[in-house]
Order: sequence, then structure tokens, then C-alpha cells
Amino acid sequence: MSGADALRVVTLAAQAEMALVRRDSVAAPLLAQAARAADGTPGGPLLAQAAAMVRGEPDREAIRQAALSLCRMALQEAQAEALGAQP
Repeated sequence: MSGADALRVVTLAAQAEMALVRRDSVAAPLLAQAARAADGTPGGPLLAQAAAMVRGEPDREAIRQAALSLCRMALQEAQAEALGAQP
């Protein structure tokens, strides 16, 4: 993954994380977008699972917290990828 691609995933995952924290209704679409961008990376399945969880039951607090944890893990993976891609 190029540095630009990794940075894109970091940005999308961070936006999704903030939407989850704010309990915003756009959290599921943002997670899905981040998952598509992260496809083929270690964080991709984490974001896909988080998106599926939020899409299934967006109003349950336990689901939101679990999705938030998955999103944060994926964000850390993407950050590590971005730092590793730097020359």
C-alpha cells in the first residue's frame, strides 16, 4: 500500500471513529467507505466487521462500543502502515 493510500484509510477511519463517538447516523456509511478503502490491508476486515455491526443494530450501546473498538484497532493498523510507507 502506498503512503497516500494508507493516509486515506487513516483519514476515513478517523472520521468513522468520530461519528461513532458522537453517535452520528453517518457512522455506518463512513465505516463502509473506510472498509472499502482498506480492502486487502490488516485493518480492512476490522472496519468491515464494525460497519456490519453498526448497520445491523445502530442504537445498541454495546454494539456501538464494540464497533468503536474495532475502528480504533483498524485506525492503529492504518497508522502503522502509513508510517511504514514513509521513506
